[in-house]
Amino acid sequence: MIHIMKINDNAFERMKKGIKKREYRVNDEKRKLVRVGDIIEFQKISNQEEKIQMDVKDINYFYSLNDAISLHFDEDFSDRHSDIESTVHSFYQKGYCTEEEIEKNGMVVFEIKKHRITHANATACYLIKDNKVLMIKFSKKWGQVYAPPGGKFESGETPLDCIIREFYEETGLTLINPRLQGISYWKDSSEGIIFVYVADDFKGDLKVVSEEGTLEWIKLEDLSKIKQFDQNEKFTPYLFKDELFEGKFLLDDSCMVLKYEIRKM
Repeated sequence: MIHIMKINDNAFERMKKGIKKREYRVNDEKRKLVRVGDIIEFQKISNQEEKIQMDVKDINYFYSLNDAISLHFDEDFSDRHSDIESTVHSFYQKGYCTEEEIEKNGMVVFEIKKHRITHANATACYLIKDNKVLMIKFSKKWGQVYAPPGGKFESGETPLDCIIREFYEETGLTLINPRLQGISYWKDSSEGIIFVYVADDFKGDLKVVSEEGTLEWIKLEDLSKIKQFDQNEKFTPYLFKDELFEGKFLLDDSCMVLKYEIRKM
């Protein structure tokens, strides 16, 4: 479950840098809903578009603000306050809470750590032969867009393991020494990384039909003319080069690129 809390600018920056590891709050009805394992999304008061998600590692409850601060004073407050008493006074002076609120509800301290995103990682490979590139034209999904063979990781796979397996499953061909050409990070409602390979050697017989659609050899000079995913189209000029590329793409819900940057490595 995700809980939204606003936080002052200084505390937000300390949290962002990994310095702030605990959040002190009055244990009101809203805080009582938080459980270990939940996510708290902290929004910066001066700019609520700026936010950071933190995992709740542990929760501790206290009858008084003094007790809550005393337990971790040295680690959490000694860099800014001379003693516990002045820290308590600061909480009241800055309006973080009142004595009446604490007397009624008590205090809660959330042990927090930065929330780690699980990436939806995948691979793709552009196989070239006789100045043509093997592509799949999807027949059922994505609006008959062209894309290179590839797919998502399975447990225990490296990017190389993944692309060799996925390419064989989709085409019937076994890649020989595919080369990493670039990595392409994308983000929409989720996020992930595509490990982009190129290859010019393979063995096996090409399938007539792939489960995903039709397999077609596209002339290299026509690669930029066919209908591709917007993200793939943007990094097409960086394929088959002697240098790696790294792309970063912000996408909408239709996989169209809203903003991007690509750099050579």
